Amino acid sequence: MNRNKTIAMMLTGIILVSLNMFVLTGVVASNVQAGVEELIVDGRDDASDWEDEEWLVQTSERAYFAYNLTNPGASLDDEVAVFEKMGPFIYTVTTTKELLDFDANNGTITYSEYDSFEWCENCTWRDDNGFAHASVSGDYELTNANILWNTQRMAGVATGITYGEIFAKAGYAQMMLINDMQNRAPSIWASEEINLMVPGTSAALQQAGYDEATADAMAPAAVLKGAYDNWLAQSGADDAGADFATSAQSILYDAVDPSTGICIALTCDIGPMLVAGMGEPSETTTPARAALFGYDSTDPVVLTHMDWAVYALAGTTFATNGGGADLATSSNASLRERLAEVSGVDISNPVALNNLLWGSEGSSPNNGILSVSDFEGIPLYGVALFLLGAQSDAFGTMVTYGIGLTQLLGIAYDWAGLWIDMVGGVPLEFEMILVGGTGTMGANSWWQHSLGSEEPIAGGYIEIGLNRGEYEGTVDLSTEKVREILYDSEYALTGDFATAFVYGEFSGVSLPLGSEGPVMGGTEHTWDDAYVGGLYGISDSEAAALRSWVKDFMFEQVVGALLGFQYGSSAWTTQSINNWLYGWSDPVLAGLYGEENSWVKLETNETYYGSGGKSTGDFSVYQMKIPTSVGNLNTAEHAVMEGYINSDGDGFCDFKLNSDGSLAVPVEDDWDGTYPCEANETYGMTEHLPWRAPHREASVFGLLSDHVGNGNTEITGTIGGIADADAPFSVNLVGYSVAQTEVGETVTYKGIEMVEHHIELDPAENQIQAKLVGFSLGEVAVLPGALPVYFGSSVDIKVEPVTNVAMYGKSVSRFYLDLRWAGAMNPDFSDNDGDGVPDSPMVAAVFEIHTFSEIGDDDAASFKCTVIDHMSATWWTDFGGEGDCELEALTTFSYIAAALYVVSIGLLAYGTMGMAAASREED
Repeated sequence: MNRNKTIAMMLTGIILVSLNMFVLTGVVASNVQAGVEELIVDGRDDASDWEDEEWLVQTSERAYFAYNLTNPGASLDDEVAVFEKMGPFIYTVTTTKELLDFDANNGTITYSEYDSFEWCENCTWRDDNGFAHASVSGDYELTNANILWNTQRMAGVATGITYGEIFAKAGYAQMMLINDMQNRAPSIWASEEINLMVPGTSAALQQAGYDEATADAMAPAAVLKGAYDNWLAQSGADDAGADFATSAQSILYDAVDPSTGICIALTCDIGPMLVAGMGEPSETTTPARAALFGYDSTDPVVLTHMDWAVYALAGTTFATNGGGADLATSSNASLRERLAEVSGVDISNPVALNNLLWGSEGSSPNNGILSVSDFEGIPLYGVALFLLGAQSDAFGTMVTYGIGLTQLLGIAYDWAGLWIDMVGGVPLEFEMILVGGTGTMGANSWWQHSLGSEEPIAGGYIEIGLNRGEYEGTVDLSTEKVREILYDSEYALTGDFATAFVYGEFSGVSLPLGSEGPVMGGTEHTWDDAYVGGLYGISDSEAAALRSWVKDFMFEQVVGALLGFQYGSSAWTTQSINNWLYGWSDPVLAGLYGEENSWVKLETNETYYGSGGKSTGDFSVYQMKIPTSVGNLNTAEHAVMEGYINSDGDGFCDFKLNSDGSLAVPVEDDWDGTYPCEANETYGMTEHLPWRAPHREASVFGLLSDHVGNGNTEITGTIGGIADADAPFSVNLVGYSVAQTEVGETVTYKGIEMVEHHIELDPAENQIQAKLVGFSLGEVAVLPGALPVYFGSSVDIKVEPVTNVAMYGKSVSRFYLDLRWAGAMNPDFSDNDGDGVPDSPMVAAVFEIHTFSEIGDDDAASFKCTVIDHMSATWWTDFGGEGDCELEALTTFSYIAAALYVVSIGLLAYGTMGMAAASREED
């Protein structure tokens, strides 16, 4: 055979093989990819494509792990708090969507979405070693931190001060009740007894021969002379000739407190206890008492003897009527008489009387009106408990104490309540002359005086005033200044500024301030004694005491004690996993706003668990890109905006945004805002995570991003199910954070080449307090340590490069709690041993969410034989395939390719034989 012809045949064979392998295979591969792309576009470019039931209603599984506190006696910030990981708690998640808008021109769809969770009894979760773990019941009772505890304490300082005032004034009221029964009732009886002495003496004088008028005129002085003679006899003193003729009228009837005009004579209610309370005659007491009661003498001895006579008469009579007696050891009959005298209420039942005065059996704290208990370091007076009960539950209070309605009303509204000034009516006031003062003092003025200086009646300092602990004796504020601090100034601590004060205490700086108050971009001032002193016009030392009072006492002690006492709330909460995840009624919110507005949750279920079907609020709305052509397939299913739809039918949106993205002003100033809203109206659409949107940042004066730890807020461009396999892309991590993937290796998974992508989200840069607590409490959302929860996530995604579809996804998201709580920032997440748990005992994982999805085995096999295998050099070998693997368009090409291979192989073989023959001929 001709050598040249043989070579030509071999070259033709090689060319045909190359044509088949590189040209035709490339053409087919390109056509397959183009076909896949067209298929993706065709499946998403019409509204009907998005009305597929499989897209509108989808189910998946989600596994949770929760950490149970094993020693609930630990304090909230105690290093010995020990947690045990429990789970998996596996739930079936049904996601329901509704198409709201299909915009082919702009290439977007808008849809609403909500999730419904149901515990899955028969589900299992596989660990990294492939071992299956059964689902633990959602009814499992788990103890963990009450996520609202700190926020309620911080936001509740103003309320705590208001209630602290009530409990402080209860101390004043208790002091008055004791004084009334111990001293006022005997003084009244003594005054009545002295008053009866005068007509008795007149009658004796008349029997001695004096006419009635003369006897009546002589009787008052005679009574005092008789008291003087008795004192002389008892004391053995020499008679100094004391004469009461000109002063008897004043001593017995006319003497008044010069500062108030209240009668203080011995026949008036407080006369005997005033005289007895001033004590025995002395160089200072005698002239003071003589001036008050209107007796005098140029001879100091005579004046002293007159004073002894007055003191002896009043003191003896007061004492014999039980003045100053120890009420705790007094007989039941005596207590009954005393109570009836000062309150007008007679309680004949000894058990009921004991309940009222000293507390009902088993009451803790003690609810007796004369009792006091130490409640978490705070004096809690029983009279406050009685009055609060009488106001809120009169019948229950009657049952508790065993008293009737008229008795309850008499004690609460005509006596005890008037002393504390919390039931209406004209408040009772204490005559300050009884302690050497002037005027009268009620509960309000007592509180204001005692808070900022020495207690004006008993002396010393009250336990809940500014002069507490190490600050005792350092504060002496006028009542005007106290009112300014508490009520009257723009920095009043019973108003909104209390939260700003707490923010300063725990952040170390003021809120950003402009000329008219807090403002985004304002100046932050160092929060120290000098700054606080400047706010109120007080000294640095007084400011130090005030700061400690707010932070160390009101926040650390009073508000928490109040929440526990009033609502049964505490730092730790025990409830089922179902409740933890999907809803519980918070007792504090229920008490403040009613059961309807008390519901809280960690995950957003369609309804609150255990609420009887109460909606968790308006559904979320998402807008995303759709492919209108192969050219924009790279942005398909990428997020555009997110917001809400008025789905709950209440006629209001939770909020509205202006066109510039700022928060619209509510129509009415309500605690949660009132924005009229049409049914199914979409609102709040933003390109950001809703809780990181600009209007949220502005609502906390620009402090949000710094507090969170990152500025990644935009959801626009985050992927749905399609992503560029070869480039990093953004992922919305279940609404908590946005992160970019790192591109990894190309791997084969289920026979399909995929490109790995990974996210390792640093919890130190993702503080999610504001998302969990919301923004209704203002700056509490960014107050350091209010709810120091951090979000970390490890995400693995595998993307198939032909379709750019994510065919594998696995995530483990953890929520960490900084156990240092209030004021804490920047916890230490170091994990030197690499076990996934922070080394610091003050950082604890509290919840985990595990999700996993992948292409199914059958779908993977179908995709491989339909797409991948038809893009390889051997694409033609199945002649277009059959069944799930069939690509009808490739059948003809497959036969052509086969023919080309046959011809090319034949030519190569024939050429090879020709070359061999030519070689033999040459030989």
